[in-house]
Amino acid sequence: MYYKIFTIVMALIAFVATIAGTTTMPVIGQQNQPINITTLLTSTPEKNNTTTAPETSANKTITSNNVDATVVASNVTAPANMTIEDAKELYLSAWNQTKFNATFSTFVEPFSVAGYGVYEERSNVFSPGEAIVLYMEPVGFGHKQIIDKEGDGGSNNNNTMLYLMNITADYEIDAANGTKLQLIEDVQAGSITSHRPNTEMPLTLTITPEVQPLPVGSYVITYSVTDEISGESFQLKKDIIVADRKA
Repeated sequence: MYYKIFTIVMALIAFVATIAGTTTMPVIGQQNQPINITTLLTSTPEKNNTTTAPETSANKTITSNNVDATVVASNVTAPANMTIEDAKELYLSAWNQTKFNATFSTFVEPFSVAGYGVYEERSNVFSPGEAIVLYMEPVGFGHKQIIDKEGDGGSNNNNTMLYLMNITADYEIDAANGTKLQLIEDVQAGSITSHRPNTEMPLTLTITPEVQPLPVGSYVITYSVTDEISGESFQLKKDIIVADRKA
């Protein structure tokens, strides 16, 4: 009987030793462990006719919900207990390495844009003479530091540091067969002077047929968007249809 008990005990000891030698338990609550931070900032532009950058460890394309995106990875590591201000600085560090581009765009109803992500979406079918309004969310635009010598909003605090963001656009309207119909240049798309280096600046790009309404048919609008601060630009092509309203 004692021999059987001894055999069982020895077997249990061998089993526990095997587990201990092959398994490492995670450490919970360990402090000051560095973590790698990656930031998803830019989308591949829709038919933007630009050359795709070669894939590197800091510029890789992933697919999520059928949307291609460029992951911009910062070389900076951050402590696990980082503050929200530290996170903002890290985000701006990645932002400043991001190519000027647009992550999202859609046609919207005129005068419906009330802020970043606040709009009434619509289709790409328009009536003759109807305003064509494109909502766009750019990323990677620059921030120019300027001095407010006139004072901060009328206060006595002169020489306040501000940030200027300035984006312009050109519109080219072509027929479906490639015939160029209209070119509208140097439109002020968005200009902000802020106390912060803003990263959420929605653009509302509006085209109102100036000479005559577009006749019924299919068209391609090429939006050439330029960041006047960095000098970078990109193109975005959108298909539209002009059709008579049904009674």
